[in-house]
Amino acid sequence: MNERNLSDRRSFLRSVGAGLSLGLAGPVDALAFPGGWWPGESTPKVRYRWVSVREIHGDGTHNAWPDICRWRNRYYVAFNSGGKNHGGGHGLLVLSSADGLNWERVLHKSAGEWGVLENTTRTTVCPKFLPLKDRLILVFYFYTEGDMDVSPQRKAKLKRRWLSLKGSEESFERWVGHHNTSFRTGVSYSEDGRRFEDPEPLLDPSWRVWRPQTFQGRHYIIGYRCHGQEWSFSPELESMIPQADTFEMFESASLFGSADGLTWSKVSDIAAEDNDESDFDFAPDGRILAVSRKGASSKLHPGARPGSRHALAYLSHPPYRSWRRLPLDRMIQAPAVRWARDRWMIAGRYIDGETEQVHPQRPDYPHKAQRYGTRMWTLEDRTGALTQAVTLPSWGDCSYPGMIEEANGDLLVVYYSHSITTDGHQYIGGGLWPGKLPPASIYLARVVREEIG
Repeated sequence: MNERNLSDRRSFLRSVGAGLSLGLAGPVDALAFPGGWWPGESTPKVRYRWVSVREIHGDGTHNAWPDICRWRNRYYVAFNSGGKNHGGGHGLLVLSSADGLNWERVLHKSAGEWGVLENTTRTTVCPKFLPLKDRLILVFYFYTEGDMDVSPQRKAKLKRRWLSLKGSEESFERWVGHHNTSFRTGVSYSEDGRRFEDPEPLLDPSWRVWRPQTFQGRHYIIGYRCHGQEWSFSPELESMIPQADTFEMFESASLFGSADGLTWSKVSDIAAEDNDESDFDFAPDGRILAVSRKGASSKLHPGARPGSRHALAYLSHPPYRSWRRLPLDRMIQAPAVRWARDRWMIAGRYIDGETEQVHPQRPDYPHKAQRYGTRMWTLEDRTGALTQAVTLPSWGDCSYPGMIEEANGDLLVVYYSHSITTDGHQYIGGGLWPGKLPPASIYLARVVREEIG
């Protein structure tokens, strides 16, 4: 890490507040920071604010996409580490702590290690925990070489079919490009929290997975499948083609169940609406709320309608065979969902502004003049209404939060953020997009709920 980066990071950390230790920091006046807290619409006597933020890993490289869990009285955080930039060079790092303050490495794999298959091109992306009584499971997705071997005749026939279904030439070529990479899923586990087994394949090709959950002894996970991995049209893809200018990844989401966390079977299909990074949790009565990012970026393709990147929520009750759709009124990227005491909490990356603009200092980064940050909301599952709760210190390439609820009702939120500031105020409420470049660090915030009436 060069001297300038180290100095800027220290400045960033000093700016967050005097108490950066988890759980030991004194109260911070929420009104002093934009986005500090907002009362919920349904329960106006409750407010949220963060009281501490701690950088738990920062080394001058690109560290990102973390998750957190508690297992056998210890905290665990997993994330991709050591990246050259957002797009590659990452390994895997798992940290453990007894108190949330002092962290130690329990697993480190460099870029290229833990390749599940021989033709793996990118390993262990977006690791997620599933803590069980007898083992700590880690799921992730990875990339292998795709299949671009299609005859001109077959491609021409598919294109004619695409256009007959009211798709555009531009969206067809985008679909063709997805065949260059094959999405795969993997799983590993540890019985002692230190030694992890070599990973094995999880679901069929073309699927990726997000964060597993457990309810009444059974385990569930949402998988999202890219329908641009085979040279054929699935029913889900055909339903998306008429709206293909709005879609980016041509993805659908499905719920899977498991008795042991290692072998999974499909429970139901949720939606085929370009569902990306779909997280969920259970309410005490067993209902599921899932929130899905829409597409893999904020970029609007030619012909896309305004609001087409807004997140989507879905509600289901046991036995989870049908889902009610709840359109949301804003973009939320990489959402995390948690039932916290008596309401749904959603965390994720927010973006202020959805139009393509030229960055004032970086003309090589078009459509990135929006302000990016990490934010939390409450969600009312009858209407899909979101109420802003708290904005966490972050900016630029950031977010991808994971959340757990403490016994006292506090929320611990792990996320990543750019760790150099160019403006003393940008880290609160987001900052101009600097490009997906290092350094990016891993942060842990404590968010408290307060009764105000």
